[in-house]
Amino acid sequence: MNMKLIQVDEASRKFLLRAGESSYAFGVNAAGLLSSLHWGGLVERLEDLPSTREIECGRHRDPRRAAMDFQEYPAWGGEFYNEPALKVDFPDGVRCSILKYASHSVNADELVVTLKDHGYPLEVELHYQVREDSALLERHAVITNRGEGTVTLRSAQSACFHPPRNGKEYRLSHLAGRWGGEYMIKRQNLAQGKLVLENRTGLSTTFAHPFFALDEGGATEDAGRVWFGTLLWSGNWKIAVEQDPYEQPCVTGGVSDFDFAWPLKPGESFETPPFLCGVSDDGFGGASRALHAHQRRHIAPKIEAERTLPVLFNSWASMGVQVDEAKILEVAGKAAAVGAELFVIDDGWQAALGDWWPDPVKFPNGLKPIVDKVKALGMDFGLWVEVESFEVKSQLYQRHPDWAMSFPGREVYMNVRDDIGRRSVLLNFAREDVADHILESLRTLVRETGISYLKLDMNALFTNPGWDAAPEAERQTLWVKHARNLHKVFGALKTEFPALLLENCAAGGGRGDLSMDAVFGRINRSDNQDTLDILAMHEGFTWLHPSKMAGGACHISDATYHINLRRTPMKTQAYAGMMGSLAIGKNLPQCSQTELDEIAAHVKLHKRLRHVVQHGELHRLASLRDTPYAAFEFVSPDKSEAVLFVFGQCMQFAFKVPPFRLQGLDDGQLYAMEVHGANPQRDGFTATPEGYPPQSGQALRELGLRLELLGDYDAQIVHLKAKAPSRN
Repeated sequence: MNMKLIQVDEASRKFLLRAGESSYAFGVNAAGLLSSLHWGGLVERLEDLPSTREIECGRHRDPRRAAMDFQEYPAWGGEFYNEPALKVDFPDGVRCSILKYASHSVNADELVVTLKDHGYPLEVELHYQVREDSALLERHAVITNRGEGTVTLRSAQSACFHPPRNGKEYRLSHLAGRWGGEYMIKRQNLAQGKLVLENRTGLSTTFAHPFFALDEGGATEDAGRVWFGTLLWSGNWKIAVEQDPYEQPCVTGGVSDFDFAWPLKPGESFETPPFLCGVSDDGFGGASRALHAHQRRHIAPKIEAERTLPVLFNSWASMGVQVDEAKILEVAGKAAAVGAELFVIDDGWQAALGDWWPDPVKFPNGLKPIVDKVKALGMDFGLWVEVESFEVKSQLYQRHPDWAMSFPGREVYMNVRDDIGRRSVLLNFAREDVADHILESLRTLVRETGISYLKLDMNALFTNPGWDAAPEAERQTLWVKHARNLHKVFGALKTEFPALLLENCAAGGGRGDLSMDAVFGRINRSDNQDTLDILAMHEGFTWLHPSKMAGGACHISDATYHINLRRTPMKTQAYAGMMGSLAIGKNLPQCSQTELDEIAAHVKLHKRLRHVVQHGELHRLASLRDTPYAAFEFVSPDKSEAVLFVFGQCMQFAFKVPPFRLQGLDDGQLYAMEVHGANPQRDGFTATPEGYPPQSGQALRELGLRLELLGDYDAQIVHLKAKAPSRN
């Protein structure tokens, strides 16, 4: 395809962008407003685009109103009554704005369109970035005060999108949840009115995730057109999905305007977080694969995109905070023997939250004897920290009680953990001195311990988000400055120690937005490690993130029992964990030799398969939401290998699982197959053979692969390897 990424018609003032096999277009209407023209399938000729008048006109629409309703970046003002992308207070008390086209520039893969307010010195730059190797469009806005007085932003969104009005009822799919149930897929049809997806906790996810997808009601995992987008922001956010009285949908999203006010002094600018969007004609699976590819190429650091993640042992599931030198030294050898490559001490090693050095009672000799033994056993060493909180007993709190997040005259809200005897409060990360102190503490910790991994946790939601030290006009900037400083600290740490593997954790999956993937190579998908729950959450998790990033402390563990009072076979636990970054949480010193041997066998198998799983393309073939079984297939980039995971939840009435029709393989290749976890013979019948004769990619796609799942919690893995081509 020779179509340019960005086309501009100076005469008609139309703009056409290509993102993979989709196009995005807008133009300047008769009123001077920037108006949406197309977001959908590929349109190669700019001349084929409709005029703004064709889009806006309608027998029962007021022409002036219609001109306002299709704006690319609508400000609140004039005859506009929908969700605004921008709302401002000017120094003279005027609270509305009308943004008109002023100019544009093209720089390689980025189009920048400048809008100016009609009457006030306020300027907005709309940035559109498209890339040859990505199917996604990235948008953000930069708002600048060109006047003499202070302008206060009340809402500053990243982007506004207009899917086509097509006469059909749109369906919204989004991700919601709670602790222990993150990344749940939710769906509802649009009707006249507004649906608001948002998070006001100070964190980006858990209750809701900054993602939307729209389809015409019939899209499936692998077929149908889907319009989708996700915001790259780790603080409060809002996505408003509207349908107007004329059946026109619109999506507006960015930083939450709840308790938000941002003073822009003369010459100052406010830059919104990026909003990624795309169109998939291959259903929801195509949308997630586009996001994964973009993440690997343009968000993740190169070292993380290429890294094969290690098998880790984490102390949390078996010890909790009751760690000490003797216990850790005892378990380290066992962890190495079963094949762990990374040994992690979780919560409990530190003097206190805020005092990030070893507890002198638990570790009288410091961490050096631990680190030396772990490395001598051939493992890397890692630690857990929770840097956004500090305990009232900590030295840091005694020195700086003013660093606590709180309102003047109000009692500081305390996060109480009676189970571990902890009283902690939130640090005000919006303060530069707090951010600088934490960054220096983390630098010191990494340098002095030589750790290879750091798990950064956050176990509290924002409460009493006050800021004594800030001028009154800036106190509602806390939400944004906290998130920005968070990005700054973690980004600086990754820049200084690029090989350091960072895990993103916030009481499980509380900060699961894609901006975190710019620094973190691993994500705690959820504190809930129950295997069946993992399978449900993993589907939604992989709507956003590459499968390999799914972490956590204890895939293979006894600690999953308390969630649902359910015990699952170790094989099923291990196979589910292998779809991400496998973690061991068993109490290894108490395991029998048989159990240790089984763990070692699962770890060995994982190491044989993980290059495909962690670097391949994911196809979700079956979901526990629809069937009593789930199936996930991973295909290597060159299609020479594939790994199929199948899981049974509860097989009843001698149910026969239908053939799994594999995706993404080379039709002309023959694939040899190796089955792991096959059921033993029962009454002379082998439920699943140990292997199959080679089959072509075409046959596996059209006829499918037949497997048998029996009883409760069955699981199997099929490893496919290409042989000679089956035809020319």
